[in-house]
Amino acid sequence: MPLDYKIISPFLLSFLLSSYTVANPHPQWGNHHRHNANSIAQTTTPPPIVIAQPATTSGASVNPATLPSNANPTTAGGSSPVISNSPSTGTGNGKRGLAYNSSSPSLNVFSNTDITWIHDWNSAPGDAPSQFMFVPTLWSDKSPHSDDWDQNAAGHQYLMSFNEPDIVAQANMEVNYAVDQYKLLMFPKRSGTVKIGAPSVSGGSGTNEAGIPMGTGWLSQFLSLCNDDNTCQADFVSGHWYGCPGGSCSVQADIKSFNGYVSDLVQTAQGRDVWIPEFQRYGDEAGQKQFLESVLPTLDSNRAVTHYAYFMVTDGILTTNGQPNDLGTTFAG
Repeated sequence: MPLDYKIISPFLLSFLLSSYTVANPHPQWGNHHRHNANSIAQTTTPPPIVIAQPATTSGASVNPATLPSNANPTTAGGSSPVISNSPSTGTGNGKRGLAYNSSSPSLNVFSNTDITWIHDWNSAPGDAPSQFMFVPTLWSDKSPHSDDWDQNAAGHQYLMSFNEPDIVAQANMEVNYAVDQYKLLMFPKRSGTVKIGAPSVSGGSGTNEAGIPMGTGWLSQFLSLCNDDNTCQADFVSGHWYGCPGGSCSVQADIKSFNGYVSDLVQTAQGRDVWIPEFQRYGDEAGQKQFLESVLPTLDSNRAVTHYAYFMVTDGILTTNGQPNDLGTTFAG
């Protein structure tokens, strides 16, 4: 049974978040296998609650109506992927976003910060405030995720696709099949005002238990098959990263691992923008803060990286009693 943050004491939550295994972060989609360069130990992360309406199939929720994006579209698609030339000085640079779900406190508490965009692993934003640009995600090509995709994707500047297809418990898609479904469900939405993203891969390497390549290996194969402006193209790539389970590595080791992963993503992107919509160092708040204080300036100064979001808005990570805590303030600016 999913863990409900709303009924857990802060002390128990702190214990669970520092453990090797807690419930799953992605909306109602099974356990999540985490990998990074330091360790391939399996872990899972905190659970979301179904966004708004009761389940209709095996833990899947009905998507609520889409809220409008507040972003001004910029020319992005319809041709070869656009390389970002946005300024690389200052704090945030419009890159910082929030990963959230229906159990998250109100995102309004992050008003007047460096946060500009949000995502919830879903194609509809729930009751999130419209002051932030919402980026829909087509979690997989399967129902119910694809049911309202056409409706929910309309009117948005950016669209993310398939969540961790390189992990069996997530979207679980072989590369050739993912390319076919991407051509069908994502590519038709690409235009001069809509940028679409390649599937969001994990931080894994090698192959998974089904023999599917992981991490940037999967992404590299996808991009080699999806690199034609007339049939299949991605404007940006997307990757997830998690530190050693339970904070078992030193902060410096996780910093090195994360920076290496970002460099690998940039190289694999071959000039496309790079998004990191899900990353976290495990362990206590002090270690996570030290980690962020090191990597945030690097992300902000990296012209290839255009969007990133720390996992996630929930009490015990970025908030305490519904308000940004020290870690949340460090990230949000």
